[in-house]
Amino acid sequence: MARNKDFYQGRRQRRNYWLIPFILLLGLITLLVVLFYGLQKYAVISDKGVRVSFTDTAVGGTGEGDADAGQLSFDTVIPEIVFQAPDYSRVQAVAGKNVRPVRAVYISAGEVTIERLQNAAANLVDGNALMIEMKPRNGQLLWNSKSPVAVSYGSTLDNEFSAQLETLIPALKEREDGKRVWLVAQISCFIDELLANRSNQYALRSAAGFNFTDENGSWLDPYNPELRNYIVDLVRELYDLGFDEVALADVMHPVVEGMQVQNAEGEMEQSPFLYTREMSTEPDPVTAICGFAVYVADQLKDRSGLLSIYVDSPQALVRNNELSGQNAVLFMKIYDRVYYRTDRYTYTYNLQDMEGSVPYGDVHDRFVPVVINLIPHDNSSWVYIEQLAEEQA
Repeated sequence: MARNKDFYQGRRQRRNYWLIPFILLLGLITLLVVLFYGLQKYAVISDKGVRVSFTDTAVGGTGEGDADAGQLSFDTVIPEIVFQAPDYSRVQAVAGKNVRPVRAVYISAGEVTIERLQNAAANLVDGNALMIEMKPRNGQLLWNSKSPVAVSYGSTLDNEFSAQLETLIPALKEREDGKRVWLVAQISCFIDELLANRSNQYALRSAAGFNFTDENGSWLDPYNPELRNYIVDLVRELYDLGFDEVALADVMHPVVEGMQVQNAEGEMEQSPFLYTREMSTEPDPVTAICGFAVYVADQLKDRSGLLSIYVDSPQALVRNNELSGQNAVLFMKIYDRVYYRTDRYTYTYNLQDMEGSVPYGDVHDRFVPVVINLIPHDNSSWVYIEQLAEEQA
């Protein structure tokens, strides 16, 4: 029997069951928000963490239900930031592995010519290396540097000699007799007449505000970050030119008479110098020089050649020199060699001072005495400086 469709059948109303979980979730979120903000006054923060406490003492009450029980009450705390000097004794030794002896003849910047270098390399007898002063204390580079600082202040060199360096250096390394010549470039870091006189941005100043100058020349600020990067740029360029090793000279703080960085009570006294950067702690030579040495070595950890450094005082051979800021014990950890200007009578004692401070290799290979008119044949490494009698006088 057919169903009668003459009567209208009402449309069934659709029930929105999905609203139920949505409403429950919304209510749960609302409850969590209310609890989060409502329980903040019960939060107790200590050095052991955060906990919730509903006792009266947690909200500043007295335990007697006073009217102020809901108000937070905290002890007055005066924050104090303490800056501690860096501990360089914790620096890990990373340099000096597989370093071979260097026996070098020193050639100052004033002597450098193509003919002088060719003759020196060809006539090496006792030695196996040339140490060439590529950046003297006057600040004039002996190559055509592309460093922004060198270009900006005119310390780069563009002449016949610098144009031939790229072919001259590889030729100096290979002698006709087949012997290999090791080439070391020496650069002065913090004594730079040219840069100090052409820009106050890098110069170290006296307390009176004038560029600091002594018998050695005009000094630069060892704290200056742009100067540190300038030295890094120069070292990289010397490697690219073909030098096997770069030695950083004049990495020291100038010393003035009566200069003190600590008084009898152990408190830091006002420095007699003005630096180019504001610092959170009282500046001192050790943090300036050791900080520079660590930064440069770290920036050049991917270097293609050896990286060495000079030390200029006997005290710095065994500990921090509080006046010059040098520390040969630290330098031996992060530089391949330490060079030291000495004489025929004391270089053996200098070697003894350094014997216990060489983490890798042999002290006789890595500690290099630099001596005038003497070849220390009893040491595997040395630098010989030839000087006429009238020059010594």
